[in-house]
Amino acid sequence: MMSARTEADCLLDQGALYKSRVLLRLDHDAPIFAGFKAGAFSLYYGDEPIFHFDLEGRWQRAYLDGIHYLKALDTTVRAIDRVREGSNLVLRRRTLGYAEVSDLDQQIRQVALDLIDRLSADRLLRVDPQGESLRLDSETLRDFLERVVLWDAATWFAQRERYLATYPTTPFQPPDGINRVVLQASLGRSRPSTFDRESSNAYQPRSASEFEKHAKDVLRLWGVRIRQARAAYLSGSDILHQPPRDVCAYLSSIARMFPINGASEDATGLGSTAGAARLEGVHAFLEDFPETRPAQEDWKAYRTLHLKRVYLGLESGDPSIRKGYGKQWANQTLVEWVRDVKSADIHISLLLLDDAGGREHAVPHQEATVALLKQLDLGPGDVVALLDGSEVLEGHHHLSNLTAMSHVEHREAQAALRNALRPFQSERKVKVVPYSLDKQWM
Repeated sequence: MMSARTEADCLLDQGALYKSRVLLRLDHDAPIFAGFKAGAFSLYYGDEPIFHFDLEGRWQRAYLDGIHYLKALDTTVRAIDRVREGSNLVLRRRTLGYAEVSDLDQQIRQVALDLIDRLSADRLLRVDPQGESLRLDSETLRDFLERVVLWDAATWFAQRERYLATYPTTPFQPPDGINRVVLQASLGRSRPSTFDRESSNAYQPRSASEFEKHAKDVLRLWGVRIRQARAAYLSGSDILHQPPRDVCAYLSSIARMFPINGASEDATGLGSTAGAARLEGVHAFLEDFPETRPAQEDWKAYRTLHLKRVYLGLESGDPSIRKGYGKQWANQTLVEWVRDVKSADIHISLLLLDDAGGREHAVPHQEATVALLKQLDLGPGDVVALLDGSEVLEGHHHLSNLTAMSHVEHREAQAALRNALRPFQSERKVKVVPYSLDKQWM
């Protein structure tokens, strides 16, 4: 009876993303798939373990003993496990401690060392894909594995130091922030913030020259991993409140230095290593909407400089609830902000706290929020993301008279809000998605 084919076997024939690949066999051991795809390299040992690396040899994702591990540019590692809660399977994540990270780093490094030894001893049977152009030769494979081996404890420590020098504070990222290049045009913040957990130290906007230096540091930090990036993110909830000339200066620097669709073909200076993938554009974030705002001509200038999406943080459509979060803007003002942004053909993602009213104000929060959303000029390409306030606020609510919802109450409130938005979703073609930090892979 023929044994079942493993994931590694299938990828040799069906892994179209891998433009260069090979299957390696040793006696009765699980087959080993090795392959290069755009900006990345993968190893599959049968169905598991599985390892993914960037082209500098830094591991990014691993699947071991049924658990996913994700290593960020700052060298922290999150473990994501599927656990059963009643009849449901849910994702649970945790950040590994220093010793756990060190052990995992060494374990993955040892995988590369062992495979180098097997290749050097010529103990592995090669199975090549159909088509000579898809063949991954042993010398190229060995050279890359040696690159992986260079990432020992000292090298990872140096990477951590580079990250901390590049990002003095931890920037806020909206949902769906996977593979987004973060650029900090400012440190601290000048306005009350619900979503941005960055230090509330004095606001320090970077000058054009300071930002350009920072962007170069970010580019060095990413290295050839920039080929995996999907968009650039201009962080800070204050950025789009700055004078338009300053915003244009930031966006111009990004367009010069990063491979953005429609920008110069070799903006990064990384040559062909960066040219295989290009960013869709620049994203930014806002959560306060004063009456003074950029003119429509300014938004059009931002769009010309590749600003493609703006995230808007919204606690509630009920002004009395928003005041508890330190926000004083009027609903009509948000309507006008959205109108101006959309007039420049810039997409909007609305970050909405679905439980902002707590138990006491759940009904007025839902009703006022749905009414406000219906006034906004949202359409195809726009998103409404429903966020759990207890996650965003790390368990600390701004309303002194607010009773946080239980897990069951929150799920019911979210379901009720989604149901109320269904006509809005079907008529406007706006995407409405629930979001949990448990589901975000950094």
